[in-house]
Amino acid sequence: MDSEQQLLGLCQATANALMSLSRDQENIKSLLTNMSQIMIETCRQAHEAREVSEAFFSSQKIPDKTKIRCVFMVSSIAAWDALFDLYKDMLDHNSFDPVVVSINYRTGQDQYYDGEQAVSDGLKELNIPHLRFDMEDSFFALKILRSIAPDVIFRQTQWDILYPPAFTSQYLSFAKLCVVPYGISILEKYDKNSPQEDAHAISCDTPYHRGAWRIFCENEYTLHKIQDFQHSLPEKLVLTGYPKFQALLDSPPEWPEFKRPLTNERPFRIIWAPHHSAGDTWLNFGVFHKIHHQFLNWAKNAQDIDFVLKPHPELFKSVVIRGIMTQEAVDAFLTEWNNLPNCALETKRYGGLFAASDIMITDGISFVVEYPIFNKPLIFFDSGAHSPFNHVGKTALACAETVHDFETMKKIASSYKDKTVTDTHKDALADLLKILFPVNEKPSKIILENIKESILGK
Repeated sequence: MDSEQQLLGLCQATANALMSLSRDQENIKSLLTNMSQIMIETCRQAHEAREVSEAFFSSQKIPDKTKIRCVFMVSSIAAWDALFDLYKDMLDHNSFDPVVVSINYRTGQDQYYDGEQAVSDGLKELNIPHLRFDMEDSFFALKILRSIAPDVIFRQTQWDILYPPAFTSQYLSFAKLCVVPYGISILEKYDKNSPQEDAHAISCDTPYHRGAWRIFCENEYTLHKIQDFQHSLPEKLVLTGYPKFQALLDSPPEWPEFKRPLTNERPFRIIWAPHHSAGDTWLNFGVFHKIHHQFLNWAKNAQDIDFVLKPHPELFKSVVIRGIMTQEAVDAFLTEWNNLPNCALETKRYGGLFAASDIMITDGISFVVEYPIFNKPLIFFDSGAHSPFNHVGKTALACAETVHDFETMKKIASSYKDKTVTDTHKDALADLLKILFPVNEKPSKIILENIKESILGK
């Protein structure tokens, strides 16, 4: 039964109820509430039908075959490196016309969409011209997007539910959607054969993947994983490597300025990168809530070490929402951390930070794969309860020192500082690099050539 039929039925039922149940206020209230909900849903469906219809007819335009217009929808400046190299190469290619737009977004912890201002500010710092889709009604922005008439659209993540309604897959179908991963899948639960029934829904078989024109795969493992679902034609999947790696490696070393007096001897440089998933049964990697006091004490007593805190963007919000820490406790920690002369907080792009550092300590996921490409020592703090790694994750973990307590972690880090130990993970790193760099060509070059040949011909 469709919404209109439901509405008619409820109207009749309400009329009957008003006559026969006039004294029964609760029944009448319930019926009126249900009718109101159906009316709202009917209006929403009508609105969506009109928008989808407009999207279809706008897609029937005669394309300009001289240049391929590509729109980058940026919702996180911290994840921009996954597309940055591609954007820069388009600027130097006479077959492409790249356009960048900043948009609102929400994380899994939020009930509202925001963040466009921070994205716009980050793009300005990089001197990237962009349009601002900061309007509250995303469908107004969608009309602007359609007027731009993009041939190709890149969005940063696959989860429709985290985007404003007009930026979900169904409304972007007037252009060719291209998937470039912002992270590498290294967890077993994202496999099709995972015991979790909905694992595929957040990995590589979402509506965004199904509706995509191209999925550019970072390694053979991901390519085969998507093929397992049998929802994509072979030409839709293209093995390219991970464009983000090139952007990270191309970043010049950049280390924060500290308030400590300058000395002749360069301090040892540690990145502390805590994950957001403390107490999250889905991932459960984070240990920030268990060791943040110990880190503060270490920093206070180790003035010959620079500490840069590079938290997951959701960390401080996540531990509060889950009731693991109070907002007051988080604020007190950050105040004390930022007041230390040898401590800093970094929340933006991080390629330059990696290049300038000496070692990383993390309990997270993405950095376990990304930091080793800089050929520097990595310490992985194991929560002891996290989701298992897949083959790629296990290969990456073999490049790190795994610890389960703070004192062991501190001892290993100090050994690298004092140069009493050297990294012995060269063989494991060689195995990892074979997976992470599956092709000899630059990933962005493969992507551009595939798009160009598919749309304009060879």
